[in-house]
Amino acid sequence: MARQALTDPKETVSRVAGLVLTNAMIFHEILAEHEDRVAPLRQLLKEHEDNLASGFHEHWQFIITEIDYYPIFHVASEILLNLTSNHFINKALERLAVTAQAIVQMRVALRHDLMGRVYHRLLVEAKYLGTYYTSIPAATILLKLALRPQAWSVKWHNLDEVGQFKIADIACGTGTLLMAAAEGVTDNYIGECAALGDALDLSGLRNKLLESVLYGYDVLPSAIHLTASTLALRAPEIAFEKMNMFNLPLGGSYHRLGSIEFLRRGDVEMELDLFGAIPSTKQVTGKGVKESKRAKLPKLDLCVMNPPFTRSVGGNLLFGSMPKEERKVMQADLKKLVRKSKAKASITAGLGSVFVAAADPYIKKNGRIALVLPKALLSGVAWKKTRELLSKGYQVEYIVASHDPQRWNFSESTSLSEVLLVAKKLDSETPRDNGSVVSLNLWHNPTTAFEALAIAQALLRDGIPDIMKGQGALNISIGKEKVGEAVKVPWQTLKEQNSWLLPCAFAQSDLVRAAYHLEQGLLWLPGHGEVGQVPLCTLEEFGSLGPDVRDIHDGFSLSEASSPYPAFWNHDAKTVCTLSQKPNAYLSPLPRSKKGRPLRKVEHLWPLAGTVLVPERLWLKTKRLAAVRVAQPVLSNVWWPFRLKKGRNAPQVGKALVLWLNSTPGMLLLIFHREETRGAWVKFKKPVLAKLPVLDLNTLSSDKLKKLASAYDRVAKETLQPLP
Repeated sequence: MARQALTDPKETVSRVAGLVLTNAMIFHEILAEHEDRVAPLRQLLKEHEDNLASGFHEHWQFIITEIDYYPIFHVASEILLNLTSNHFINKALERLAVTAQAIVQMRVALRHDLMGRVYHRLLVEAKYLGTYYTSIPAATILLKLALRPQAWSVKWHNLDEVGQFKIADIACGTGTLLMAAAEGVTDNYIGECAALGDALDLSGLRNKLLESVLYGYDVLPSAIHLTASTLALRAPEIAFEKMNMFNLPLGGSYHRLGSIEFLRRGDVEMELDLFGAIPSTKQVTGKGVKESKRAKLPKLDLCVMNPPFTRSVGGNLLFGSMPKEERKVMQADLKKLVRKSKAKASITAGLGSVFVAAADPYIKKNGRIALVLPKALLSGVAWKKTRELLSKGYQVEYIVASHDPQRWNFSESTSLSEVLLVAKKLDSETPRDNGSVVSLNLWHNPTTAFEALAIAQALLRDGIPDIMKGQGALNISIGKEKVGEAVKVPWQTLKEQNSWLLPCAFAQSDLVRAAYHLEQGLLWLPGHGEVGQVPLCTLEEFGSLGPDVRDIHDGFSLSEASSPYPAFWNHDAKTVCTLSQKPNAYLSPLPRSKKGRPLRKVEHLWPLAGTVLVPERLWLKTKRLAAVRVAQPVLSNVWWPFRLKKGRNAPQVGKALVLWLNSTPGMLLLIFHREETRGAWVKFKKPVLAKLPVLDLNTLSSDKLKKLASAYDRVAKETLQPLP
């Protein structure tokens, strides 16, 4: 389905309502195969052809009252009650029923979250809630790794023991990850029963999963209802007494924060005021919806999550679906809660960081957390607290990254780069530094669950080489096509890094090795090993980086006339082709601050202008340069100005630095320290660039420095090719 921009909320409501009705009809048709009292869709279409809304509503009320399945049919029945009686509505319901029949005939589609896929494309609030839902192949890989049977001390063939196993998703959406978790537990149960020669009790297993094992929490009622139906579709013939699916309030007079409330306590109390202004927590069960003042999050063996990604920068879309004034209060309350709870989370990174911190206290020792998060988790400055949380109490076991140029994401309806991560929570007796992190670098991001299963099974083999001491990689193939490489790195080594990007910085393992050795000052070449040494120091040894882009806009505006403040504006890949550049714009000091922003003083900004420019962001597919030199000091909107330390040889140092940054080793190290936003769209943060390893020019003789400066002069005007 092509994703369409929906500007009218009423249109979106209508589409979601149609989806809920279709979903109920699908479940209805399948239920009719197992329950004689339920009439098939074909019979209802014939008996009520003149008034389908009334016919479906009457029959669904019978199912709710006499059988169960309230989560699936109640919302659909309420929609029918609000439809007008006319020919067009009747024809629309007929088309939905015919579509439902066609879907049921394609049984393979019902093994996965089909309705969830459609729902994701209809949800108008997705941008503001940050609700990008996990793809089925990604969920399959993640949960196969997290629930690999050899990693747990559970007797999977014992249903009583399985019933004690707790899995929760506190941002469950339409239940894709919970569905994959149920599949993982089922596979473990069948595998162990087969190995022991035990008889299978799949009905008993499914009952345990629905009533005891799986817990889901979300702020969207429609998403919770779809989660319930997705899980129930696994065994429509089994009646269940309860489901642990909770619809948590968001906003309201008490400015509730959804699942983030678990930072306060495990029993989230939603007390009503005198007028009932605050909605209570709603638990979706088999027989109905229970109004409750508490939503309990039990101690978990496994927490799975693809939390909202919305961030507090770029217009601050935290709780963006709420009214503006209410949103401000909720944002302030969130800051207060994070501070008071001492949560290891950064609001700047977005709600994803807070959700991880909220889940952490509820994960048992030796339990696990399985996450879908932005790839910025691995190297982003704002994600440092989340990395610290995991470094202190966990052993990261798997990191999966996609280098597929068509799909570097694992979520629906987003182009953000993401990673899959599995980590084990350590207890006091667990050795903390002996484990390794397995990194899978996908060349082809799987598009089907079958491909995902094959990849996960291959990854669970032994023989994955160490990125530092070993050679080669575990090649992952499907048929004759290579789809990725797997390597491992000691967890202790990764913990000591400011960035976790090391094992999945590049698609090719030898390129990762080359970058790693180079950062240690060693020149390593594929097929040759270590062939030399390169003296390195940090970039800040030679000067200081200039002001943040936001500060430039808070102090200046572009000037149409020349001024004392030259600038190098933008980064056009078609025109910025040479190492040597000239100012291409002028700036004018702002006389007053912009609305909602502070006024930056020119005397604080202009002294930070520089002659060496390092990119603040790069589109690696088209850009040609990793640094340029300008004849006079400038400021910029997309480059970091670098002001060299004063000295007699400062011009030579500047030329040599630009030459190094555009060389193969210099560029390799620069890209190695990127913060990946969207595949080839990368950023370079100021604190990271300050510590960037560069050639230590201080160790060179004056003659060698002059030779580098002369080399720069020879090529400074040459047109360079795009980076690829």
